[in-house]
Amino acid sequence: MKILDLRLKAAPLPFFGRWRGLLLFFLLFPTALFSQVKFFTGFETAQAGQAFVISEWEKAGFTTDNWDNGMATRAIADTSQAASGKKSLRVTYPVGFSGPAGNGAQVSLVLPDKKEYYMSYKLMFSPDFSFRLGGKLPGLAAGKLCSGGQICDGTNGFTARFMWRPNGKAVLYLYHMDKKGKWGDDFPLVYPSGEQVVFEPGKWYQLSERVKINSSADAHDGEVEVWVNGEPVLLEKGFRFTSNGEGVDRFYFSTFHGGSGPDWAPLKTSYIWYDDLTISPKKISK
Repeated sequence: MKILDLRLKAAPLPFFGRWRGLLLFFLLFPTALFSQVKFFTGFETAQAGQAFVISEWEKAGFTTDNWDNGMATRAIADTSQAASGKKSLRVTYPVGFSGPAGNGAQVSLVLPDKKEYYMSYKLMFSPDFSFRLGGKLPGLAAGKLCSGGQICDGTNGFTARFMWRPNGKAVLYLYHMDKKGKWGDDFPLVYPSGEQVVFEPGKWYQLSERVKINSSADAHDGEVEVWVNGEPVLLEKGFRFTSNGEGVDRFYFSTFHGGSGPDWAPLKTSYIWYDDLTISPKKISK
């Protein structure tokens, strides 16, 4: 009888025996799965030639802020160019137009709020791309996407996008609480050799970014780090991004010529292809 008692005590209940590992995992590491959030699209979900509208972003696993500019008319899944797979996202920049209403495309993608995110995407400018005075490229952001000449007061988010400047010179274009003027601050992207990054039309580039939020409202310890094709091209520290405890919680797919006005508008209809968009709390391999 004593031996039988020991056997009964040692024998697990059928349910617990089957699921105890999973139960213990959630008891000991309740946020482990959520800390490994990763988003990816190679723009393969849409039919070739189909507009990559909000429903297509959602089909690819993203949540949006339910608004966009130009995704229905100027952003399509395209098979003519791809960094990998069979498709990419082709965005059109019509001749004579500048600003997001008539040029490029925008959509705000919602992320789980975190203190730090990495993102990466590949892009290629069309062979005859008209750079003009410059234009925006996507980047990490937060909240209400402080941009467009707004004052970033710590409660309306930030944007850490990129720009091409005249002749394709690449810069980080940053809206943060202590920006120097009305518009965002430029930080040139520079290779370890000392040469500035210049986007060459007809060539694929991998643009990667890390944004770390400031630790408190008054702490100037936010960071932005950037790589191009795996090479470090920027590390800037000392930023205040938010004062309300908000972390990085948006990816701002925002691209268009401008500024605004005729000097910014392309002299010919131009295109950029985007591919392999990845967003993760962990560093992204090339």
